Amino acid sequence: MSPRLTIVTPSYNQAAFLERTVRSVLDQGYVYLEYMIVDGGSEDGSVEIIERYADRLARWVSEPDEGQTDALNKGLARATGEIVAYINSDDYYLPGAFDAAVQTLVAGDALWVVGSARFVDAAGTETEVWRPRLPPKARHWWILHPWGVPQAATFWRREAFERHRFFRQDMHYIFDTEFGLRLAFAGELPTLIDRELAVRVVHEEAKSWDRKPFDREEELLVPLYEAFLAPNERRWLALQHALKRAGVYRVRPALIRAFRQNSAKLRRGA
Repeated sequence: MSPRLTIVTPSYNQAAFLERTVRSVLDQGYVYLEYMIVDGGSEDGSVEIIERYADRLARWVSEPDEGQTDALNKGLARATGEIVAYINSDDYYLPGAFDAAVQTLVAGDALWVVGSARFVDAAGTETEVWRPRLPPKARHWWILHPWGVPQAATFWRREAFERHRFFRQDMHYIFDTEFGLRLAFAGELPTLIDRELAVRVVHEEAKSWDRKPFDREEELLVPLYEAFLAPNERRWLALQHALKRAGVYRVRPALIRAFRQNSAKLRRGA
């Protein structure tokens, strides 16, 4: 028997995209599906769309909330599936995504799996494909240029949230990245699936259209995770964080060599 899969869709005033999202979940044909929609009190016709599919939903609600993370955590707290995922109301799954993700999780012991995500513009034209990679060995880079994976193509065992808690509600833009880092620093790396599982729709009304709030929240990762680093990693983090804030995003090899030579001289002088 296949495990139960819980999908949560947080939504607020996304009537233009919502039905395609809902259909992409229900049309997967996954028998043991628990699908929830947590709407933030939309007034654009979203509720009427949800009501058309109410008999195929495990649960839905439309009420004011404190944002996307609050909506997601409300849904995840009620999830009964052994495997859980969420899809935003302007994104959608590709056919066969559930079977691919579930089979990969069942076949291994990883807490989560990640596939690729196709990005399209508002007209549906493909702009890029984000293929996930495991984080680099140098862990200060995980924080400085945050390591992340395509959220829409990510599936977790429910145990991941039971052991490592839900999404941070004080974050509204990079909460999924932070959760991935939380797992990675705990030694829980994902299994990667060489397949496109979902589509991200990039449009002017999308929260991700403006990168500035994301950049501001990324700064919070340094105090959150620098204590997890070894002393030499913290030194690299401090140097490269200063360079990043100064507008230098990649440290050139010559600068790295100079830093190492200077560090060696300081150690010998001590």
